[in-house]
Amino acid sequence: MRTSTIAARHVYIVDDDASLRDSMKWLLMSIGYEVQTCATARELLDALNPSDPSCVLVDLLLPGMSGLALCQELIASQAACSLVMISGHGDVSSAVEAVKAGVVDFLEKPCSRQRLLDTVHLALTLAANRKQELLEEKDASERLNQLSAREMEVFDGMASGLVTKEIAVRLGISPKTVDVHRHKIAQKLRIDSPTQLGHLIALQKRRVDRLRLR
Repeated sequence: MRTSTIAARHVYIVDDDASLRDSMKWLLMSIGYEVQTCATARELLDALNPSDPSCVLVDLLLPGMSGLALCQELIASQAACSLVMISGHGDVSSAVEAVKAGVVDFLEKPCSRQRLLDTVHLALTLAANRKQELLEEKDASERLNQLSAREMEVFDGMASGLVTKEIAVRLGISPKTVDVHRHKIAQKLRIDSPTQLGHLIALQKRRVDRLRLR
């Protein structure tokens, strides 16, 4: 996994046990994390900045919306946070459901100090990487929006691996016209190598796939 240029230091703790919230908060703050505690899922949803790369530690059993339901909602909303499920009542089925929902890990109370710190570090690293990916996808989308309808058709052909003659046949235009469009596309997208083109195509495909899953 590549290292992200984005630093993630914000941790949310969602648990209705005040003493546990406080002990985890002071432990995480002692090594420099910014920590905010919540007693319910609603408090977390009101406090969370979905675009902020963060780690959310969620108790499985919460009053009102359950911890699992909260994780499912955050994942469906494409928030930039990474989720860790914690529970003193964990079982195999709950852990399986949590992993299926997309949480980073499932911790049973009480967990060791080092296990908690290692898991939070991993979650924040993943959140920072996710935020970086979202920014790259946004940049790719903004550049592609500069293309005309015809240029986008040519780009789609390039993304499908077609050569100039094949694109020309598909669109019913001459190969020379395709080459003109390819040149304009390269200028507008600021690409000057096949590697850069491949990276942009991959970003666009990943963004489309992500939107399709919403």
